[in-house]
Amino acid sequence: MKDSDSFHLTKDILTEWLQYLQIERGLRSATLQAYARDIKPFVDDRLSQTHLQEKLSLLSRTNEWQAITVARKLAALRSLLRFLYEAGYVSTDWSDFWENPRFWRKVPTYLTPQEAQKLIDTYPTDRRHGWRNRLLLELLYGAGLRVSEACQLRLEDIETTEEVLRVEGKGGKVRWVPYGSGVRVALEAYWPLRASYPSRGTTILLLSQKGGPLTRVQAFTIVRQAAILTGIGRPISPHALRHSYATHLLLSGMDIAYLQRLLGHASLTTTQHYLQLLPGELSQILRHYHPRAKEVPK
Repeated sequence: MKDSDSFHLTKDILTEWLQYLQIERGLRSATLQAYARDIKPFVDDRLSQTHLQEKLSLLSRTNEWQAITVARKLAALRSLLRFLYEAGYVSTDWSDFWENPRFWRKVPTYLTPQEAQKLIDTYPTDRRHGWRNRLLLELLYGAGLRVSEACQLRLEDIETTEEVLRVEGKGGKVRWVPYGSGVRVALEAYWPLRASYPSRGTTILLLSQKGGPLTRVQAFTIVRQAAILTGIGRPISPHALRHSYATHLLLSGMDIAYLQRLLGHASLTTTQHYLQLLPGELSQILRHYHPRAKEVPK
């Protein structure tokens, strides 16, 4: 694309792109909202290669974005620019306009096994919504669900006989996730209590006080309060519990391909970021499981 080439990005075209992502690509509403936020600064702009580079650089410096944030913004821009080309709005594919920044993902925040156990086991279930909140914690750590997946889980998604959950993840992809005794106990305790919530006819499992689905914001608050009650001094989010689930399984020797399926990652590359964790502990696993990593006769 030459610098003299430009294109006016209108709100109508932005809406058309988001509808395309929803219908043709099957992206979920949370992803669409994130994409819309990423593109919002460019709406009603006259786009050119120079303008895109300069504005993205300015926004990055002004907001002190980390490289991973810039990479996410670039992914949204590339998707939009590719759509503009395929829809005939521009005659050239602009999606390769800027090289991805080189970056290493930060090691995800996670709890030790002892911290995770204490966080859940000591949660006061005699409080109002106590068992609901305990079940949320169990789903995040005991089944490794994303916070959106836990909040959207329905009664019909639970197979109590086989002890598996039907989880609809990103892009509407469905996976089956087994659960253990922690989730089972919380389910059995919460199930009769759920009838006391004004459910409005919904089959959503985790209900708010008013009977609607538990929101992401409410889930974040529950996890942070649980961390405070446990005496954990650092900020803990729902995703930290999911990271802990993945990390503890990996450190227990689980095959990373199996872990990918449990987490619902589309690409093994995403799951492989956990290999950056705790190299010393991973070395211990290698010595424990691999015959040629153990002591051999000289």
